[in-house]
Amino acid sequence: MRDWQEKYISNVREAASLFIFSVRPGEAFEAWYAREKAAGKRMEELKRENIALLSGYLFPALDDLFAAGAEDIRDLEAFADQLMDWKTNLDCGVYTAIHEALLNMNRIRKDRDGVIRELYRLGMGLYYFDSYISRIPGPELDGFRFRNEMVFTEAASYFRFFEEIDDRDTRGYIIRAMANIALCVADKRRKVDIASRILQVVQDPYYRNLEPELPWDTFMRRTHQQMSANRSELTTGNFSREEIAAILDSCHAVFRAEEAAENPSVRWLWPYYEMEYSCGYVGLDTTLDRLEMLITRTPLAQHDMDGLYGNVQLVQYYSHLLLRHSRHGMEPERMQFLLGAYDRLLESLMTFPADKPDNYLVYILAEVITNFIEVPGGLTYRTLTTRLMQRYGGDQYIRSRKAGRIMREISRTLLDRDPAFFDELPVLQGVKAGDAKRETVLEYAESCGLYHAFGLIKMSMSRLMATRNLFENEDRMYRLHCLAGFQDLRERESTAVYADTCLGYRAWYNGMNGYPETYERRKSLSRLMTDVAAVAAALLDPPEEDPSERIAAVIRQEGTRFSPMVTSALSERNTLERIREILRDDGKEFYLEMYSALGTKA
Repeated sequence: MRDWQEKYISNVREAASLFIFSVRPGEAFEAWYAREKAAGKRMEELKRENIALLSGYLFPALDDLFAAGAEDIRDLEAFADQLMDWKTNLDCGVYTAIHEALLNMNRIRKDRDGVIRELYRLGMGLYYFDSYISRIPGPELDGFRFRNEMVFTEAASYFRFFEEIDDRDTRGYIIRAMANIALCVADKRRKVDIASRILQVVQDPYYRNLEPELPWDTFMRRTHQQMSANRSELTTGNFSREEIAAILDSCHAVFRAEEAAENPSVRWLWPYYEMEYSCGYVGLDTTLDRLEMLITRTPLAQHDMDGLYGNVQLVQYYSHLLLRHSRHGMEPERMQFLLGAYDRLLESLMTFPADKPDNYLVYILAEVITNFIEVPGGLTYRTLTTRLMQRYGGDQYIRSRKAGRIMREISRTLLDRDPAFFDELPVLQGVKAGDAKRETVLEYAESCGLYHAFGLIKMSMSRLMATRNLFENEDRMYRLHCLAGFQDLRERESTAVYADTCLGYRAWYNGMNGYPETYERRKSLSRLMTDVAAVAAALLDPPEEDPSERIAAVIRQEGTRFSPMVTSALSERNTLERIREILRDDGKEFYLEMYSALGTKA
């Protein structure tokens, strides 16, 4: 690789190691604070360097790719491989950009093997790239998923030339692309159909004899694992008898491989137990006992895929299974176990080593944020998500706390002018007029600030934005964070009141611009606080500008992007001065909050 490529990789790795906030044993606050502030400045330096490296070297290289020699192309491929090693996923956006350019080059050169290879690699890049939004329900991600499916489908279409292709690796890419179509498909029946066809191919002696050196047994094992993932749908009535049989056969094949192991993987024991429950071989009590056993025997200090699966993912399964059946949900012993398991889940996530960036961890965090169930007397969604922001989105937490303080100041001014200004807010239902009502509004404003950009933590976009500027496709994904946060917040009692603000804070006051399109200001009972959030977010973006310039820019857009009532609050001298202080402040108070949270157990 070239020097600039080595430098970019080094920068991205360093940035990944600095991004997650953690407190060392016995570290005093002042020392920790100084270290984190220094890390923040270093992150800014790394981002500037990365932008310069991409602009000065990568983009010109991709523009001039058709004139590149074999050595130049090998360097680009090696560079891309380092950026996405399937585990840490340092920068799949750059990986994808490189392989998309290489695909276009091979099409022009009519290099069939090269086209197949690059289609597979681009497909994998898109798959990990799309993982940022994989936990967002609804049609908004269909376009991303469809593009990914079409890339794998095109690579798989070369299967008709399998006999005449000489290169072993190319043949392997075709088989792998055929199987990976299922990764991009939401419909469970299509997933089963795709896996069934792949199993037929990888077990066919004809194709095995054509290319005996391919890892056919590995293909078959992974396809069985892919097929067994459909086991949760066994009781829905959506599958035919033949499809159910295929799923059960795969579950058994996966379990059989683990049964003889000295320490069978918890990730493949549970699927078999779940299958037995779904098919009626064992009852709910036995299944819950098995889950409790698997969770309890997973060491809290185990920070690998099995550890995250046992301490986090299985706890989620347990809560859904338990609470789906009200009789068991009322049993004190089961509920007590669940409460303890939730503490275990949080501690496992809060103590995950900061120096071990892991793509599976990103997946688990998104799953927890999407699927967590609140139970009376247990861990609330608000507590869970606040802690996760402090651990995995420290910069976002600081920024959001600042937004909350700005919203509090603006709301105070609006209330001074008109005590009834926010009376339509749902949070004020049943609150009597007076000091209690005023304080409720101010506390609500501050909490809305904390959650205004909540969707970013699930999408893991903050680390990417701290590394370099977003590409066009990434910016399209970024815009989905409002919808992602809204959908998650509104499903939980402890956070539902913040959902509308999260949804609409990027929309324009006059409705002519901004996003998402699903936000309709006139229908939102929280629109007045959302108007305040829109101004607060704009005042914090971009942070490198002088506060006075940001304030002036907001005032210039009153009546179009921002509410005139809200921007008029910026004309109050005392309010304006307090906002300037917040913008200039380095957030030490909020760092102390994180230090206190990170320095203690869950």
